[in-house]
Amino acid sequence: MEFTNIEYLKDEVVKYRRQLHEHPEIDNDVDYTREYILKHLIRCNFDRIEVIACGIKAVMVAKDPGYTFAFRADMDGLPIAEKTKLSFASKWEGYMHACGHDGHMAMLLGFARWLGDNKGHLKHNVVLIFQPAEETEGGALNMIDGGVLENPEVDAIFGFHIMPEIPQGSFGISPGTIMAQTCEFDIEIMGKSAHGAMPHKGVDAILASSFFISSLQSVTSRMIDPMHNAVITVGKLEAGDNRNILAEYATIQGVIRTFSDGDYKKIKDDIQSLLKGIDRGFKTVSSYKEVVYYPPVQNDAYWTNTIKHMIDDHKVMEITPIMIADDFSYYQQNVPGVYIFLGSNDQKMGYTMPLHSNKFDFDEKILMDGIKLCIKIACSGY
Repeated sequence: MEFTNIEYLKDEVVKYRRQLHEHPEIDNDVDYTREYILKHLIRCNFDRIEVIACGIKAVMVAKDPGYTFAFRADMDGLPIAEKTKLSFASKWEGYMHACGHDGHMAMLLGFARWLGDNKGHLKHNVVLIFQPAEETEGGALNMIDGGVLENPEVDAIFGFHIMPEIPQGSFGISPGTIMAQTCEFDIEIMGKSAHGAMPHKGVDAILASSFFISSLQSVTSRMIDPMHNAVITVGKLEAGDNRNILAEYATIQGVIRTFSDGDYKKIKDDIQSLLKGIDRGFKTVSSYKEVVYYPPVQNDAYWTNTIKHMIDDHKVMEITPIMIADDFSYYQQNVPGVYIFLGSNDQKMGYTMPLHSNKFDFDEKILMDGIKLCIKIACSGY
């Protein structure tokens, strides 16, 4: 197959990325983003476009299809104040596309444009999925419940993510588990307010929560096999009303990351057992709530190896499992799927900032590499 004509898309893809970057939206509140994408999809000759659970599904049917392939891009940004000083920096204060989702959407829109211009070359049906709320509640579940993998029934799904830990020009791709399962949890510890001069008349929620957080570190270090990877992070603690009053309450927000269902269940049980001990020892009343849960991202071996053969050997980078998570895993629980990292690290150009940094940026040329791989997947015989 010849892909030299893809260069005509470059300026348009850059325009997509920069316009989306200027207008980041979070969670399911993606009205501007959705309308922008719909406006550009409508001109691409799709057979069907529909809104599902705040996101978008676009279907293009091949004349004599072999498979139905889905390609997913996440739509949401982050509540981060941008400090890149780019000419197209976020216009919406306090919000930023700091995880590359603007690039993912621009890449899929460029692919959509190519599909509209080359529908006759398709060997497989194509479903494009633009999904909100990847960073928060797991918008993939709502898309799946809304039928995004049905009519036509999807045979395999592919997702891309820009990755600054991988050199620009390379693709990170491996079969099996590549990203952790994650659980975001909220804990509330209720005590009893009292004057700081009379602590015996109250129950100090700050003291209890401090003891709990300190003890929490023993769960992974002493309760989990040291040969297994597991992390518990407490990122937020709020407690108390005034300096001379015993805190009546404390709220704790944290996250659990593992690669094993067994380890996850053990950690969850150990946290709850620890809370019961805190309540007995400090006379508090505690509650544990699982806010968001994502399964591990596990690449299908057949489709992973098939795609690796489409990429030049020197551009393929085998990756080891990493502790970040993505709700793409929910699609993989329903159909075979492959999650591919698109390398963006370029020391000379200064593209080195990590994901979720307020200075994160990437060379937009890498989006063309992603589009080319999408085209190969959609137009190759299997």
